[in-house]
Amino acid sequence: MNINNEHTEKPDISSRLFGAAAKHPYLCALAACLLITPFCYGEYKCIPSYTKPVTAAFFAAAVTVIVMTLCRKHKLPAMSAVLFSAGGIAACITAAYYMSFSKHKIEWFFLSGILLTAGAYAVFFRKELKRQFNVMLIMSSSFLLKFCYVLGTDIHRRQHDAGNFGTEGIIGGHLGYISYLLREHHLYNGDYREYFQYCHPPFHHSISAVWVYAVKNVFNVSLDTAFESVQMLTLFYSTAVLISAYYIFRYFGLDGRPLYISLAVTAYHPCFTFLSGLVNNDALAWALVMGAVLSTLKWYRERSLRQIMKISLCIGLGMMTKVSAALVAPPVAVVFLIAFIKNIRTEWKKLIGQFAAFGAVCVPLGMWFPVRGYIKWKIPLDYVQELSDELLQSLKGMDYFKRITDFSPSQLKRVFENWAYHGENGEVLGMNESNPLIAILKNSIFSEFIGGNDLNGSDILYVCCYVLFWLGVALAAFAFVAMIWTFVCDNKEDRVQKVFLGLFYAVLVGNLYVMSAKYTFVCTMNFRYLMPTVITGSLFTGLAVRKNKTLSIAVSVPAAAFSALSALIYIVTAQNSII
Repeated sequence: MNINNEHTEKPDISSRLFGAAAKHPYLCALAACLLITPFCYGEYKCIPSYTKPVTAAFFAAAVTVIVMTLCRKHKLPAMSAVLFSAGGIAACITAAYYMSFSKHKIEWFFLSGILLTAGAYAVFFRKELKRQFNVMLIMSSSFLLKFCYVLGTDIHRRQHDAGNFGTEGIIGGHLGYISYLLREHHLYNGDYREYFQYCHPPFHHSISAVWVYAVKNVFNVSLDTAFESVQMLTLFYSTAVLISAYYIFRYFGLDGRPLYISLAVTAYHPCFTFLSGLVNNDALAWALVMGAVLSTLKWYRERSLRQIMKISLCIGLGMMTKVSAALVAPPVAVVFLIAFIKNIRTEWKKLIGQFAAFGAVCVPLGMWFPVRGYIKWKIPLDYVQELSDELLQSLKGMDYFKRITDFSPSQLKRVFENWAYHGENGEVLGMNESNPLIAILKNSIFSEFIGGNDLNGSDILYVCCYVLFWLGVALAAFAFVAMIWTFVCDNKEDRVQKVFLGLFYAVLVGNLYVMSAKYTFVCTMNFRYLMPTVITGSLFTGLAVRKNKTLSIAVSVPAAAFSALSALIYIVTAQNSII
C-alpha cells in the first residue's frame, strides 16, 4: 500500500486551537490581555462607550457559532439553524438591555461568560481531547474570574503600598515609583531609603512605566486611565503563574481527576485572584519564580544549556523585580549540586560550563541594583523598608515563642484577619493577629482587606466566607500531610525532584517565620510571601490521590466547593466595589 496516497484528515478547529495554545501558552495569555485592554483599561469606570456594543456583538457572534455548530452536528435543516441563531441573538440583546440597567454588571458579565464558555465546551468537546478541554475550561473560567475582579478593583483599592502617582515631585509607593520612571526616564539617583518602596529593583516598575506611556499615547487616554491599565499586566502575570503550575503538574504525570483537583484549587485559589489586581511587583516576581521552578525540573531531566539559561533569566529577572525572588536559588543550587555529583564522571566539563553560563547571566541581573545601593550609599544588600514601631499594627514586645504557639479559640472567632484600630474617641479597639500560621491561613483567603463590610451585611455571604475559610484550612492540611506521605511512602517520583519542591516550600515558610520574628508587624505575616506553596501543595495533593479513586473523589468534593465559593466571594467583592 502506498502511504503517499493515504487520505489524512486535516485537524479540526479544536485541534488547531489547542495546538497553538500548547506551543505558545504565555504568548496567548499576553495576547488576550493586550486584546481586551482598550475595551476596559483594567477598571470598570474606565470602560469606553464603544465597549458595550462590541461586547454585545461578540457574545451574539459566539452564540451564533455555537448554535450553528450544534445544529450541524445534529443535522438539523438550515432554516432551523437560522431560527435558533436568531433566537440566541435575541436573547443576547435582551440580556444586554437588562444588564445596562442592573447594578450588578460584573456579576452579570461573569455569569454570561461562564455560560458562554460552558456552551462552547459542550458543543466542541471531543473525547480524544478530554484533558485539553477540561484544562481549558478551568483556565478560561479562572481567567474570567480574575478579569472581573480586576474590573472591580482600581489601583488604589486592596493594594499593598501602592501610594499614588503624579506629574511632578517624588511620590512614595509603587505607583509613585512608576510615575517617577515615566517622567524622568532614569532611576532615582539618591539614597532610596528616603522614599517609600524605591528600595525595590526596577524591572516591574520600568515595564509598567513603558506600558503606561504606550497606553496613554497609543489610545490617547488620560494618565489616570493609563495607570489603571497596569492591572492588565498583573492579570497576565497571574495567568502566567497558573500556566507554569499546569506544566509542573503535567511534568509529574498528573492526569484525570488528580490533575483537575490540583489545577482547580490553584486556578481558583483566592490568593491568585487577589494577585491579579495588585499593582506592586509581587505578580511578576512570582511569575518569574515559577518559571524558574519549572525550568529547573526540566533541566534536571535533560541538563541542557537552553534550560539552564531559562533558569538564570528567570531568577535574575525575578531578583531584578523583587530581591526576595532569590529564595528559589537555594533549592535550585541543591538540584545543581546533586546533578553534578551524580554525573561527575561523564558530564563534569559540560556541567561546569553550564554553571558558569548560569552565573554570568543570573548574578549581574539579580545583584546590580542592591550592589549599586551598597556602593553609592552603603545600603545593606538585604535592606528591607523600615516601619515605625509606633504603628498600631506593631507587635513589638510580644514574646515570639508565645505568638507561634498560641492557638486560642478567640483568634478564630473571625475568619477575617484581625487588625487593631482606633475608635471614635481615639481608643484602641480590636486586636492584632499575632500567630503567623493563623494569619497566613486567614489572609490567604481574604487578604488583609476583605472583611464583613465587603459583604453588604449579607448573613448568607458571611456563612459562605466561613465555609470557604475552613475548606481552605482542610485542603491546606491535607496538602501538608500529602507532602509528608509522598516523601516517605511514594517511591514512584524521583526523590531529587521531590526534595527540590519540598525544600522550596520549607525555604518560603521558614523565611516568613524569620521575617515575622525580625519585623514584628501584622503586615509581615502575609500569604503573598508564600503564594507558590499553593502550587506545591496542590501538586502533592494530586500525587497522593492519583492511586486511590475513592480518595480522589472524596477530595474533589471540597476542592470543587472551595473553587465555587472562592469565585462567588471575589465576584461579589468586585461588584460591591463599584456600587
